[in-house]
Amino acid sequence: MDVSSTASEKDVSDGLIRLLEPVVKQCDTRLESLLLSQAALSKQVDLFSQEISKFHEDKKVLHLVPYTAKLTASRKKLKKVEMMVMQTKDRIANISRMHNQLLVNEKTFMDKVEAQNKAAAEPTTAPVEGSETKTESKEEEKAEETPAEKKEDEPTEKKVDDVPAKE
Repeated sequence: MDVSSTASEKDVSDGLIRLLEPVVKQCDTRLESLLLSQAALSKQVDLFSQEISKFHEDKKVLHLVPYTAKLTASRKKLKKVEMMVMQTKDRIANISRMHNQLLVNEKTFMDKVEAQNKAAAEPTTAPVEGSETKTESKEEEKAEETPAEKKEDEPTEKKVDDVPAKE
């Protein structure tokens, strides 16, 4: 992956974040105020329902029955809206969590790419005379072995004559 393309992708990502961050914050504050107003409205609806139930128990006011039905329907709608707001808030929190996780992953990836680029850019040094690597010294030892020593290292093969015959 080209470093310049990842840098430009990061710039685009940062630009989008800066663009969307005020909108998300404004949405969040409006959701909070909506939740508070819904809680207050729910309390008022409950108090009003209690007052209506008092009148209903006395059987003095019969023409309020349609209004109580409307209040009950409004309460159901209010609960649905409240659930949708809570789901939206959870989704925003989930998106924010995933965004932060992606930023961390991107940072670690960029660090790895930079480390690889630095390692590739560093010149390799030739081994100093007298300092041998393990593989070089093993190869030299094998070359110096005599054919008799090589035969000692190799496993011996059993001949067919050596195997006792089954009776």
